[in-house]
Amino acid sequence: MSKQDEQQTIRRILVALDTSHDSLTALEAAVDLAATLEAELLGLFVEDTSLLRLAGLAVAREMRYPFITAARLDRARMERALRAQAEQARRALAAASERRHVAWSFRVVRGEVASEVLEAAMEADLLTLGKASRRIIRSVRVGSTARAATERAPCCVLMLQRDVGIQPPVVVIYDDTPTGQKAITMAARLAGQEIGDLTVLILADTLDEAQRLRAEAADLLRKWDLDLKVRYRRLADTSSTTLTREVQSRGGGMLVLGGTILDREALQRLLDAVDCPVMVVR
Repeated sequence: MSKQDEQQTIRRILVALDTSHDSLTALEAAVDLAATLEAELLGLFVEDTSLLRLAGLAVAREMRYPFITAARLDRARMERALRAQAEQARRALAAASERRHVAWSFRVVRGEVASEVLEAAMEADLLTLGKASRRIIRSVRVGSTARAATERAPCCVLMLQRDVGIQPPVVVIYDDTPTGQKAITMAARLAGQEIGDLTVLILADTLDEAQRLRAEAADLLRKWDLDLKVRYRRLADTSSTTLTREVQSRGGGMLVLGGTILDREALQRLLDAVDCPVMVVR
């Protein structure tokens, strides 16, 4: 096995849990990947200290649906709610993992959510999480942890949203960079497990360059000796608008791209626009 292949081996999958619908979708995808790749699953629940600080303020209030009256936030009640959510997350992880015979562990930490998730990701090869978090109170910023992960996580990141799991085809962007090579390697492994359908979007300014990159991509795919149905298409640019259109027009079930393909703003626009799972490869 080459050094690059070793780097792309997924041995530990971290899943950030908060019991939201997006988080539970991420859990199901993480369990499926762990079972397929024979990886260990690491579950993490973060007791958000910002919520606990807010609950301690005398002026803090919460709205309880479907009522329109406001009740005072209570720190003790918030702590009990977080413990209950953590236990709910642990049970969901245990049930899903045991159903697929996946080795798993679970831990609860207290701190700032994004920081704790990023620190835990140092020990993982893949971080899986939902695109949006649960709105426990109105001031929670939806998607802040997901944005931090795509920008700063040291490992690959798989982003999912409610009720949209991994399905064919896998769409990957390939360019002549180390992350582009890692992305197509990862996409081939994912497509070759059960899906078998891979679309390669070649990023090239000219036809000659596109032909060269296509030949390189084909060589990389042949080394895996997988039964893949591969389609190639040239892209002249990777704006979020172009990528969204390409993924949607091809019925993309999953998009894989290198972390250097898009700048921060363009990547966030893409994540907001597409419905399919997105994996950012480091």
